[in-house]
Amino acid sequence: MTKRASTAANWWQSREMRPYLVKSISRFNEARVYSDENAEIKACETILDGLDALRAGLLDELVVAVEDDQAVHRIDLPFLWGLIERLFDYPVNRLAIYGTLRRGWANHRIIEHIAGEWTEGFVRGCIEEYYGFPFFVWDEGGDKIPVEVLSSSELCESWERIDRFEGVWYHRNLIPVHDSADNLLFIANIYCKSGMMCNPDLLHR
Repeated sequence: MTKRASTAANWWQSREMRPYLVKSISRFNEARVYSDENAEIKACETILDGLDALRAGLLDELVVAVEDDQAVHRIDLPFLWGLIERLFDYPVNRLAIYGTLRRGWANHRIIEHIAGEWTEGFVRGCIEEYYGFPFFVWDEGGDKIPVEVLSSSELCESWERIDRFEGVWYHRNLIPVHDSADNLLFIANIYCKSGMMCNPDLLHR
């Protein structure tokens, strides 16, 4: 089963798969919100909807191959998040940055200790500004927004701290990262505007 899964390891780079990829990632990002709210059943249901989107894109063989290759055969939230990581070549190890965490910017100190490789790319969407802070909003039909991507296995140990630094106004989502020719490089994490961002009560906490 491992061989079948690895044969299609770069399936997400196919242009034919993009509509299914975008739909599935959107559902997985919704599931992450439910997961953070401890709504595990709703999170599982939403992840399964995203996997159905991939199966609709003729990826059933790949999804089954990765499912069958897992050591634990159960459908629960940790299993499903692990499956997503396998399918997308471990985006937990990648952070796409558009704001002050970039190298040479004010808050780069938050991640400067993390050893890894840097890649330049683009994400699709727009930047909105509130209270003097930039907020990314994903839109596959939007503008090209330049990002720097940090790839590092050390990110796994740093997500909680970075999430805490970004605060409730930002939510960490998955996103496709493209090169200048619009080829898909990989799936990464990015901090987007959260649903709590415009809550004025948060300004006084």
